[in-house]
Amino acid sequence: GTWQFLAIRLLEPNQGESVVQDRIDDVESFYHLLLWMALRYTAHILDSEHLTSSLRENFDASYRDREGKPYIGTARLANMESDSLIKKACFANAGIEFILQGMRRVLCERYTDPKVSFKNATDSVTQRLREAVEVAREAYLKTLENPQWLPDFLREVLDNKNIDWEANRGRVNHKLTKSSKFATSNLKRKTESGLHPEGSRKVSRKSGTTTPQDNRSGPN
Repeated sequence: GTWQFLAIRLLEPNQGESVVQDRIDDVESFYHLLLWMALRYTAHILDSEHLTSSLRENFDASYRDREGKPYIGTARLANMESDSLIKKACFANAGIEFILQGMRRVLCERYTDPKVSFKNATDSVTQRLREAVEVAREAYLKTLENPQWLPDFLREVLDNKNIDWEANRGRVNHKLTKSSKFATSNLKRKTESGLHPEGSRKVSRKSGTTTPQDNRSGPN
């Protein structure tokens, strides 16, 4: 997969533990790709400067540890947990925003922990609220375990006659500011190949096998 669209948990420090990409990670990757496409090619209120900045912060930002291994920045997780980027964009097409919000609401529970959010809860009202949030989280996580959830959700949204898919349905080629050129040049290096040690890539080349390399950041 391409760095910019990989599931967040695959790009976070894991204290040396092996992380295996699974089906739910692929669902999350689809969400990140859909969000990128919506920001880049559909109508919204972000101007060129803010769009360029949002794309870089949410999809390209990273840092490296002492060994040079790349890790994701903080903006993508923050936007997943809140929905600030979707709200800030204010997509003109109601269907696109509905799908993005619906997917985000379920996927964000992979990264929330009510026990941490309510760790200082002492009064009975807050404790009951924490219990309700925990129940809701478990329900969303159970939803993610169902392979049919996403197809069923998309089908339901597409068939919903109350959602206006016609308004602002055309492609929009947003202009990016000059700083986007810097982001684009970095994207070629920030691919999944960067997660593989150089030695393993050399061995793969000699043996004739391959490792993921030179994936582009997004659709052309």
